[in-house]
Amino acid sequence: MITITTRNLYELTRACKTVAQLKQVLAQIIQDGIANHPLSLSSILSFSATSSQPDLCFASLIFACIEKPNSFIYNSMIRGFTNAGDHARALHFYLQMNRVEHLPDKFTFPFVLKACAVLEAVELGRSVHGKVLRMGFSLDLFIRSSLVRMYSDFDEIEAARVLFDEIVERDLVMWNSMIGGYMKCGLLERAFELFESMPCKNVATYNAMMGGYAKFGCIEKISKLFNEMPNKDLISWNTVIGAHARFGSVDTTLKLFSDTPERNLTTWSTIISGFAQGGRFGDALEVFRHMLDDGVKPNQAVLVSVLTCCAHLGALEQGRWIHGYIQKNGIEVDDILGASLIDMYSKCGFLQGSMSVFDKMEKKGVCSWTSMIYGYAIHGHPFQSLDLFGEMKSLGFRPNAITFVATLAACSHAGLVDRGRDVFSEMHRVHGIIPTIEHYTCMVDLLSRAGLLDEAQDLIKSMPMKPDIFVWGAFTGGIRIHGGGSGLVSQDVSEGLARLVPRDSGAYVLMSNMYALNNQWDDVTRIRRKMEEVGVKKNPGCSTIEVDQVVHEFLAGGRLHPQSEKIYGILDQIYREIKIQASID
Repeated sequence: MITITTRNLYELTRACKTVAQLKQVLAQIIQDGIANHPLSLSSILSFSATSSQPDLCFASLIFACIEKPNSFIYNSMIRGFTNAGDHARALHFYLQMNRVEHLPDKFTFPFVLKACAVLEAVELGRSVHGKVLRMGFSLDLFIRSSLVRMYSDFDEIEAARVLFDEIVERDLVMWNSMIGGYMKCGLLERAFELFESMPCKNVATYNAMMGGYAKFGCIEKISKLFNEMPNKDLISWNTVIGAHARFGSVDTTLKLFSDTPERNLTTWSTIISGFAQGGRFGDALEVFRHMLDDGVKPNQAVLVSVLTCCAHLGALEQGRWIHGYIQKNGIEVDDILGASLIDMYSKCGFLQGSMSVFDKMEKKGVCSWTSMIYGYAIHGHPFQSLDLFGEMKSLGFRPNAITFVATLAACSHAGLVDRGRDVFSEMHRVHGIIPTIEHYTCMVDLLSRAGLLDEAQDLIKSMPMKPDIFVWGAFTGGIRIHGGGSGLVSQDVSEGLARLVPRDSGAYVLMSNMYALNNQWDDVTRIRRKMEEVGVKKNPGCSTIEVDQVVHEFLAGGRLHPQSEKIYGILDQIYREIKIQASID
């Protein structure tokens, strides 16, 4: 057996491939009596925290055994936890490092700044920047690049640009960080200007540009960059496929998917989630079936996407099959997946299924509680919904913005105006959640249903954002129920709705209905004529039916279904038989 000394310890730890081998070295260190030497545990800890397969629990145990950890040890812990995605723990070690008066060095700051950026710890990030300046590390390229990325993630893009411009020799990482910052802030033109001025570009640069454009549906620009790329990696293909799945044509998306040199689980997940986000639920489910046929096992992201599709289509049988697949393959139902199952069963009209999933869940979180609250609300059980909201809070779960949408919807269904006002107030007063347009829509719906039309209109006028078609739809619903005077449907309201979505048929139809409710027939005629002038047509109605776990979609008057001729033939036959029967009766 080799005797370990402080001289050969470093080489031995470097030769280790796994933490298990490292533990054998540690056992030998203890046996040889050099465990208390500072270099001994430092080497072991560094490997445990920063290797390709780290064991941070083991590294933490070793850290606790070191009486006076030095900067190298702290840096190893900060780097290890940052790389593992536990950014809060990384910052904990940084703050502890400062408390014991160990000075950070140039190897400390890049990981600390990254952790601040991810956690959006703005004040701490600025404090760290100040320490960088005081210690004279402001010109270090890695630290400067980390600062650019941090301020970009804080949406302080001008501060990031100042730091960027101060560096004469910029590497590709810094260029890509600045471009990514512009894209994150929606400054597409400035990002493109910087992209064009780059002396050289790599695959990551093109991917950053395409990823930014994808968020805004700029399909043509994405395609142009994709075709210009001298080299493409899997991220490039996944980015362009995802963008086309969500915003482009189905045929183009499927061709790109077919042309991909290699596919991984992310590729399948990208096209399925893209179709789902673009409202192409049937196409997403079709790709999911092909994925299973190819023997690719779906991950949680894929399952959440396809369950969302089933919920939108009302495809209960397919949703049940997916639930069965999850159970059969022993896939853990965590908070997010459980919430998706609950939502699917609720929207497919099977509340018992939602309740069963919720009751059996071992790891409930805010998402699953919220889905169940909303499920009760949409099924006409508002009091159960409100009871669940109270139980959720009593168990220590903190409701989020979506929870309050579900709870306000329950108040609206039950006509509980005072309770709704209290919930709306509690949201910001107690939980610090700023109301969004969805919360205002629920409140307008609640007040309008209760006949408090003046209060509803006052609330609309006080909104910090422009009311959308759903707000006006909720308000019009109240007028339809309770009637309204001419003052309720004012010219400025209707014109504001027209400016909201000037080519949206729903907005014009809604205005027309508002005028009709007040017998303003001249205005009804004016709106209908305006629709014809600007070429706005009402979107045809759409219905779906599920047969043998396949969802078929039909548009009113449409003939795109492959069996449309046969379907219309059968319908004609049914009509003839009805006429014959009517004449006999």
